[in-house]
Amino acid sequence: MMKIMQVSLTGTSHLMFQVPNQDAVAVYSDSETAVAAVCDGVSLNTAGTWSCSEIAAGYCAESFVGCTAGRQPSTDVVFRGFQHTATGLLQELKQRNIPWMDCQCTMLGVLVTPDMLIAGMAGDGGIICEDAEGELQVLVTRPKTDSMVDPVILASAWRFARVPEPRKVLVMSDGLFDQLVALEEGELRADLNQVRKWLDADQEQLEKLAATAPGHDDKTAVLIRFAKDEVQDLPDSGDESAA
Repeated sequence: MMKIMQVSLTGTSHLMFQVPNQDAVAVYSDSETAVAAVCDGVSLNTAGTWSCSEIAAGYCAESFVGCTAGRQPSTDVVFRGFQHTATGLLQELKQRNIPWMDCQCTMLGVLVTPDMLIAGMAGDGGIICEDAEGELQVLVTRPKTDSMVDPVILASAWRFARVPEPRKVLVMSDGLFDQLVALEEGELRADLNQVRKWLDADQEQLEKLAATAPGHDDKTAVLIRFAKDEVQDLPDSGDESAA
């Protein structure tokens, strides 16, 4: 059985200046797969004032999920989801007469089955995955050292990863991820007890963890989890029943 939880909260800095939540999240699931996208709008435009990047974030999250849902899991499907979304965003902004440099976002997109996590990443934020052996993997485009990030339209900055047999997948915008995972002495480090609180959270706990997390940025996360007792192992190759 697969469970999906999500949360997206407007950051205190945006509340103070009456700016909309510039994070966006979209999710799709069926009996075998989950598709999710977390996007984070670039807050300032080229004039140094608040941008309208919530438009970009909302468009990209819905676009990626819409064109990836129901497809056979593969890195190519996720890659094409990024292509479709980046191209579509530029067309959408042109139709709205919005300068593309003033309305951009990052994007984390995942396609998840009990057998494989396929992740695409553009910009910051990150993905934490626990596999069937209980091992944790942290997926990022690159260790974040400053506030400059690559937007989703920059294809050269896209990164893709695969993790076999995912059991818990946590996708977070930088407003939460940077509070949970830090770059120290060139390595990504985290409090594992705190990480597991997030990975084991139910919907109510996820909302509470996000609301009490430090920082003033918008806070968005999607948690996809497979129940251990309902993930069936394949029979041994030596088992006659496998024939």
